[in-house]
Amino acid sequence: MQPPPSPPGAAALNPLHAKDLQAKVIGFVALALVVTAALVALALYTKWQDAIDSQERQNANLARVLQEQTLRVLAPIDQATLRMRDALAQGSFQPSDYTRLANETGLVPDILTQLSVVGADGRFVASNLDPDGQKTGPLDLSEREHIQVHLEPARHADTRKQLTRNGLFVGKPVLGKVSGKWTLQLSRPIVSPSGYLHGIVVASVNPNYFETVYGDVELGAGGAVSLFGDDNTLRALVAGGKATGMGKTITLPPHHPLTDLNKAEGTYVRVSEVDNTERITAFRRVPGYPLSMLVSTTTEAALEEWRDMRNVTLTVALLLGAAIVASGVGFLRGVRRLEESHAALAISEAQAQSASQAKSEFLAAVSHELRTPLTSIRGFAELMELRLQQPSFREAASLIRQAADHLNTLLTEILDLAKVEAGAMPIVLAPHPVRELVQNTADFFAISAAQKGLTLQVSVSPDTPQLLVCDGLRLKQILNNLLSNALKFTAQGGVRLEVETGAEGTRLQFHVVDSGPGIPPHLHDLIFEKFRQGSAQVSSEHGGTGLGLALSRALAELMHGELTVTSTPGEGARFTLSLPCTEPTAG
Repeated sequence: MQPPPSPPGAAALNPLHAKDLQAKVIGFVALALVVTAALVALALYTKWQDAIDSQERQNANLARVLQEQTLRVLAPIDQATLRMRDALAQGSFQPSDYTRLANETGLVPDILTQLSVVGADGRFVASNLDPDGQKTGPLDLSEREHIQVHLEPARHADTRKQLTRNGLFVGKPVLGKVSGKWTLQLSRPIVSPSGYLHGIVVASVNPNYFETVYGDVELGAGGAVSLFGDDNTLRALVAGGKATGMGKTITLPPHHPLTDLNKAEGTYVRVSEVDNTERITAFRRVPGYPLSMLVSTTTEAALEEWRDMRNVTLTVALLLGAAIVASGVGFLRGVRRLEESHAALAISEAQAQSASQAKSEFLAAVSHELRTPLTSIRGFAELMELRLQQPSFREAASLIRQAADHLNTLLTEILDLAKVEAGAMPIVLAPHPVRELVQNTADFFAISAAQKGLTLQVSVSPDTPQLLVCDGLRLKQILNNLLSNALKFTAQGGVRLEVETGAEGTRLQFHVVDSGPGIPPHLHDLIFEKFRQGSAQVSSEHGGTGLGLALSRALAELMHGELTVTSTPGEGARFTLSLPCTEPTAG
């Protein structure tokens, strides 16, 4: 016997192949890690930018609200100074107008602490707190910035940027000599039609009001709200919920967003000039006044939730990376085990094929050796059956002949199955008349059907081709086996042999239908296995080796067909042989 061929799985153990696969897996793992890192970085950056943008929008909205609130305070005070100036210039002003004009603002005493007039010499004249000026007296206020800017405008040109278009000067916070409180001084000159200065209207605003309002805004420990002047001086500042820095002048670097006075609003992220903390700041100019509303939060506070998300994301990414690496290592180990298993399986398969081939050759040889004496036994039995006169002897000779025929059939099936397994079964394709072949096959079983009281019907559909290219001998062998089984297992009713063209017209189908006991669904595959029948009871009652259906399916597959069964217990069985519908070519 020749040695078995080299197993195909041996190639799987090729070192070059293993190294190539290992390199590919390592490359894939590295690529997966890089892609994961890139996606995580992109996601974190996107979320970081979203957090910054969200905080900028929130700060901008707060700046707008606080700017509107600041404007609601400054506008009525501005109008009060205008009305007082006009009344004084026209000479229609009365001492009672101090109190009336102040009260009409609706801001006395919490916000507007005093509405007063200072003479052209810089001395106090009167106010809503002292309408006749008797309590205060001619207090000299000429050294105050908000007075000097009107008395000597040429000397204070640098402070004139704090003047509004209608002449209102917004001064720095000072401690009032009359009120005794820190105030923001808003002053306006009283000029005669001829251009002479008659005096100054001064409105003293309580900056604590702004600090109280700003302090109610929750911006975190590092958040800050400020009212910032165009002269870079803080009118009010609340940082971390506490008022601080009032009157402090800030030196802004070149190109700072606040230095562009034409820009009405904006946001920026930079280190604060006050406490060297990076903040996200939104600013909004107070329309008509040299002031800006600033709302800022620390970048650290704005990114607090982002950092929590970042930590979770990085943890998950690290776990995912570890899982990817572990999967790669596990995959390589699995591939190595699979290669080893595949190689072992291939060797076992080759050995099994070799053993199966040896078995098939042995069965073929034994069947061939048995057939010669069996033929002699059958011949002598048939001769005795013809020549013996006594009925009992003739019956014995007939039984010997029938047993020899049965044994010869079994040997034929074994030999054919061995040829199929060894790949030595010849298939001769030739055109055969379908109707004649089917009818002749059915006629062979007509007597057997009649002896059992069964009907045997043949039905060929009109669209069935006249000729079919197939192995006629093997087709008859399959149909003979199916009809034999159908008649064997059917006790009453009948058997039908039907021929029809498949739905697409590419296959010809042969149906053998019986009215027997049927086959349970779980046995539909089992009955096509070698040496297997439906049950031990079937084998005991009807005999047989269980090779017929296995051989029939093998022959069908050799002709590129298939053999199937559909059956329900108690309703009979339907075996279908489907073959390619190939007709002979002309010429």
